[in-house]
Amino acid sequence: MLRFMILFIKDFCRVLARSVVYVLIAIIASLVTSYVWGEGFAEKFSVQTAYRLNAIRYCSVGVWGILTVFAAIMVVYTSCQWFGEDILTNRSYLNHMLPIYTWELVLSKALAGLAVLSAAAAVLTYAVINVSDDISIVGDMLGIIPDLSKSDGLNFDLALFIRLGVYFVLMLCLYIMSTAFMSLSLGQLVSRGVGRSCLIFIGFFALIFVSMAVVMTVVKAAGITLTFSSIQSIFDTAENILKYIGNTNLVLSVLFMAGASTILTYRLNV
Repeated sequence: MLRFMILFIKDFCRVLARSVVYVLIAIIASLVTSYVWGEGFAEKFSVQTAYRLNAIRYCSVGVWGILTVFAAIMVVYTSCQWFGEDILTNRSYLNHMLPIYTWELVLSKALAGLAVLSAAAAVLTYAVINVSDDISIVGDMLGIIPDLSKSDGLNFDLALFIRLGVYFVLMLCLYIMSTAFMSLSLGQLVSRGVGRSCLIFIGFFALIFVSMAVVMTVVKAAGITLTFSSIQSIFDTAENILKYIGNTNLVLSVLFMAGASTILTYRLNV
């Protein structure tokens, strides 16, 4: 257990060091957006130039949103990149001489990426809340949501919905990482060269295709339909989708990481 924790801390620090710059960029963008939507910035514009103020404000929101999503994507990407560098390169041979199992190497990379992503999500969510407070339109929209749960005949638990949303996003990111781990490991089935790159590329999209088929089967078996007859049905459907797809992604992630561990144990070819 101690050896695994040491490995995990090393992986966490490496992924964090490589992705922190993208998170910082997103945070700076959120601060700029918050300032642009503040009263102090608005005072610099007159009634005649109000259209410029609105253009700057909405452009800042768009850029901030893009950078926030980009930061999350880069955390996942750096986790996959670190997996390849630390396990599948010539300089990684020392890792395979450690007194730990191959599945621990794979699991550590996945958990480290998930931990960094969770920390980044917490920071970015805090930034989102601050910006939303400054954007009156968003604040008004968010203020309506708690009132919906108090409507007559409407069963809506906001806290549960938020937890399911966070769970869904984390499991989706874990699935993407494990799919990349599995496809990179599939490349070990052939020698170096174009064949390995082709197998990794084809394997990744093949796994995505199979996963989509599995998700659709699970959704169909669960009886989830996209027919919305009322607001309550919209909430119920969204809740079921988040729950079932999140659980399916978790199962697929475990299977892909197990497959990657098996391949690396018997066919490692760095």
